[in-house]
Amino acid sequence: MLSLQAFGLDDTRVALVAELVELNMQVHDRAIGMVGPMPAPPDLTMQQFRALGHLVKQPGISGNELGGLLGVSAPTASGLVERLVEKGLVERSDDADDRRIRRLHPTEAGRDVMRQMDSMFERALGVLLGVLSADDLEQLCRSARTMLAAFDRLQAAGPDVSG
Repeated sequence: MLSLQAFGLDDTRVALVAELVELNMQVHDRAIGMVGPMPAPPDLTMQQFRALGHLVKQPGISGNELGGLLGVSAPTASGLVERLVEKGLVERSDDADDRRIRRLHPTEAGRDVMRQMDSMFERALGVLLGVLSADDLEQLCRSARTMLAAFDRLQAAGPDVSG
């Protein structure tokens, strides 16, 4: 659980955030119980999948930075990147300031792989559609729009606030 006091929240907001986190865990657990875990892509190793996940989260990192995140040597990271480039999931670009550094970015196909892997919400929603009313769906949409607006405000506030 997050240390909510570090964010300077009042007691009411601390309690609501704690409840939201707990409810989200319950939804996650029930969804997995209903639709099963994420399907693994058949043509990616677990290490390639982990590498792609880091690149989707932190586009533009270098191969050395990726190796550090994965806890592998530079040659191992280079091999992982090469396989992902061959599969069309990652592309390399020269660093604007240092031409010796190659920046790594997921391609749209790479982002699609990660979206498909994280499709439990859509699969669970498909099962729940029979019992969700239009009002329920509108409430879920309002909640999602609220989260997206908060992400937009956070992004506008500064360069890297993701921690």
